[in-house]
Amino acid sequence: MSRDRVGYVAYGQKWRIQSVTRESESPQRQVWVTKSGDTVITFLEDPYLELRYVVVQGAQVSEIAHTLRSSLPCWTVDEALEFLRQSRTPDERIHGIYLIAASASSEEDSRVVAIFQNLTHDENPEVRQALLVGMGYLESWPIVRHIASSILENDPNTSVRRSAEYLLEGLDQSNAT
Repeated sequence: MSRDRVGYVAYGQKWRIQSVTRESESPQRQVWVTKSGDTVITFLEDPYLELRYVVVQGAQVSEIAHTLRSSLPCWTVDEALEFLRQSRTPDERIHGIYLIAASASSEEDSRVVAIFQNLTHDENPEVRQALLVGMGYLESWPIVRHIASSILENDPNTSVRRSAEYLLEGLDQSNAT
């Protein structure tokens, strides 16, 4: 998926461009608004997850998501979960975590929660670190705080525990605003 391909869909749907980042800014972002003005579509080139994805917010989420999925190559959360289940290497597990973080909805998903809880015991600290990064994208899920707290209290790796602490601090700041 590219910004241009999303732009073609946006043009075809007559969405209005609301904002675009400069080429030097990161993350790269382009924002459109539907004709009715009740739904916002944001394309992101995310340097942390190393993924490009679209976030849809507003009254027409289901309709817009269907339009995008039928027009562009997109990962569904089901596909991302299956990718993670089939992963064999730490790099594949990290990529799977990021795919799930980018494709999950704002509503807590028990399948994702179960996999994320299992990943807290992964033998590779880089995978557990990636789990914390991915969970940061799911900050609206109440379970994120619980899993991060458990990692902070129990992880054998100092860097991973420190990252859990940073995630919890970020959640606190997000809740304060």
